[in-house]
Amino acid sequence: NFLAMTLMYLKQKTFYEAAASGPALRAASRCPVAQQRNCPTRKQNNAWRSICRSDSTNLRNQGGYEQELAASASPLDGAELPLGAGTPLIPVLVSDDDVSESRVAAAAATPQPTFKVTGELRRKAWALSSVLKVFVSRVDPNYAQPWQMCPQRTGTGSAFVLDTNKRTILTNSHVVSNATAVYVRRPGAAKKFKAEVICDGKVCDLALLTVRDDAFWAAELRGLEFVDVPELQSPIAVAGYPVGGDNISVTKGIVSRIALVRYSATARLLSIQIDAAINPGNSGGPAFADLEGGKVAGVAFSKNVSSSTDNIGYIIPHRVVKHFLEDAEAYGTYRGVPSPGLLTQDLENPAQRAYLKVPEGTSGVLVVKTDPLSAAHGAVQKNDVILEVDGVSIADDGTVEFREDERLEFTHIIRAKHIDEHIHLKLLRDGQELCVSYLLKAKDHLVPVLDAVDAVPSYLIVGGLVFAPLSSPFLEMVFGGGGGRRSRRADIPVPVLAALNQNKVRKGQQVVLLVQVLAHEINHGYRYSVVPCESFNGQRVHSLRHLVELVDKCDQPFLNFGLEGGRLITMRTAEVRGAGPQILSTNAISSDRSPDMLLPKPEDEDWDAAGEWDSTAAQADVGLGGTGDSDLDC
Repeated sequence: NFLAMTLMYLKQKTFYEAAASGPALRAASRCPVAQQRNCPTRKQNNAWRSICRSDSTNLRNQGGYEQELAASASPLDGAELPLGAGTPLIPVLVSDDDVSESRVAAAAATPQPTFKVTGELRRKAWALSSVLKVFVSRVDPNYAQPWQMCPQRTGTGSAFVLDTNKRTILTNSHVVSNATAVYVRRPGAAKKFKAEVICDGKVCDLALLTVRDDAFWAAELRGLEFVDVPELQSPIAVAGYPVGGDNISVTKGIVSRIALVRYSATARLLSIQIDAAINPGNSGGPAFADLEGGKVAGVAFSKNVSSSTDNIGYIIPHRVVKHFLEDAEAYGTYRGVPSPGLLTQDLENPAQRAYLKVPEGTSGVLVVKTDPLSAAHGAVQKNDVILEVDGVSIADDGTVEFREDERLEFTHIIRAKHIDEHIHLKLLRDGQELCVSYLLKAKDHLVPVLDAVDAVPSYLIVGGLVFAPLSSPFLEMVFGGGGGRRSRRADIPVPVLAALNQNKVRKGQQVVLLVQVLAHEINHGYRYSVVPCESFNGQRVHSLRHLVELVDKCDQPFLNFGLEGGRLITMRTAEVRGAGPQILSTNAISSDRSPDMLLPKPEDEDWDAAGEWDSTAAQADVGLGGTGDSDLDC
């Protein structure tokens, strides 16, 4: 028995050496010992069979490693991968006893035809050719020192071809905002082409570009198509040019959630949450629902950067994109999204429902207040209960059905409409149901929220006192919270924070701030900054332009600026006008006011309605003349 086992081992060793030598591979595969599946001697000697299997495994692993090296060498550079190398494409069904022999036989099979990886991948992923890299140079306004601009910066982002006939390209607004030069480059190309921004929608963070050069469109470019909001767990592939490299990048994930997300300070809009990696540079790139078919589920635009979260990114769905494109097509610009004109609260408490005479089985939300300048102010009243919006029932928690097992806040129905469209509400007032309808408009914020939408860097300098209207871009510039700066919201004065939650009561109303004091002997002793200016010589200040007119027409010997809290700044009129040019020259400021302060008074603004300044009433109104708290969604 020992002699027989030794002889069998030597024969199998010779077989494996021949298999590894190459030319003898096919001859060795015909070794009779390897075909003796029912050999009793072999079955009785498990030790020798283990040795043989070990040799076979090593040989198989060697072939697999060589294939891996071939695949990783240059998979997209026209390299040809032999399909017959390493393990077989279709495994052979064998018994446990002959696993080693079957693997060797598969390795010894005749090499199969080859294919080029590059061509196959390009046919499947043709849509990647329409994903562009965007190069931007920008100069942002300086709201802290509005007489000058911020230093020029450069950045990159992503975009994709939307329509080759119209020659339109879609990207994010924040990618090309305040751009002085925009260039785009196709994947795999070296030349950059000059692009132009033809429509900028800051509210929904979308922008349309075009390229005038015919050579850009001469390449094989195809417009990508959108699909509606995918179902949860649907696969997503995000393409773009994030940091970490210059070539196109593709990351994969799934649809995690459908939710309303704050795109900007003006509104919360429909968004798709995904877990695919989104990094700086991905903004504006497509998120594919079907890469081979060129079907886009949304536009990458943001991610949650909290230290307590992982893999939370957001893309802009087709419904928001469609809203933007319809406005751009009809008006050549984006007018934004409408405001409901009211603020509501949930109606889940049984006692409150009974007090408001809400019938059993009926649900809705309670109206807390309305915007004085909106059409809702006359149609809807405080303590009304909204039961339905456009025929859709509202639950007590303020949500409506979106899809099966998914609910969204009812305001998304209103945000999906266009400005100047009507909204239809079913109300419960004093126990009686009624229906109302009113025209939707954009929110006219007391504190402007978006640069170049409702905010501009305005200023007025009087005797070294620098005045400017309060705005969200100003707070971001001075106290951080935007552009990567650390937020110092706790340092914002309380009266300024209070203004963020107030509504306008008059057209064109602004909160005017004393931003800083440019030191000079005529303003000695005044060290105020970021303080609301409420009056001038006893007249309530309606807006910065109103203050300009009051100062220019002042014929009194003193200028008295009433600040929040009853504080007062007094300067001689003659000294202020005499020292003005010197103060401007010392601080290298070309003008004592911004260009928009030279425009005539708007016809729809009633400055006289501001009235005389009443310090007692001002303290009761927190010094700003507001009508109470307001939410940005109001």
